[in-house]
Amino acid sequence: MSNMGYAPESGAGKIIEYLQRHGEGTVKDFAAYLDVSDTAVREHLLHLQADGLVVARAERRGPGRPRLIYGLSEKAQSLFPKQYDRLISLLLRELIALEGADKLDEILARVSQRLASEYADRMAGTDVSQRLAELRRLLEQRGVPAEVAPEGDGIKLFACPYYDVAHLHPQVCAMERQMIEYVLGEKLDVQNRIREGAHSCSFTVREPEPERPEGREIIPLEG
Repeated sequence: MSNMGYAPESGAGKIIEYLQRHGEGTVKDFAAYLDVSDTAVREHLLHLQADGLVVARAERRGPGRPRLIYGLSEKAQSLFPKQYDRLISLLLRELIALEGADKLDEILARVSQRLASEYADRMAGTDVSQRLAELRRLLEQRGVPAEVAPEGDGIKLFACPYYDVAHLHPQVCAMERQMIEYVLGEKLDVQNRIREGAHSCSFTVREPEPERPEGREIIPLEG
């Protein structure tokens, strides 16, 4: 509750709790629940509506003015504690138990391609440094602070969007690296990982391997 800016024991906090339990309510409902006046309730509601946490709809019952019914907004619903990481970890564990680790790797590889496709149409750079700069901008739009290496040949991610899950399933780290490789069209080497205690996940573009001359077989020297 405190992440909404209202202590659970405050009047506004108790209204949020009431709406979470009952779905909706009126000024009279809140006044009875809090044992305060209608005027005090309306003041709390004004603050909650100003913060975008509560919405109201009008309901007419016979002649006279319609009454207002209050409920939680989508913003408020999104602020309640979630356990997505725990759910994902359990799903991955069950997938490994049913299909094996190789199947998980295959699925995560496909997920990395899907994630990369969300960026593909927004990547217009013609060289690696330009694409890295565009990738940094797109990552930060996702809420992941990032920084391109001064040499333009690498990128650092200063937050892990899958932090808790990655500690239990390191394959998720490979999924994120593969996603970046698909976006850049380049292979990457991993320098540091947040999962292993580093300040950032750092990647550098791998130097291409020298091509062997065609038609000539390299025979190792016998020593």
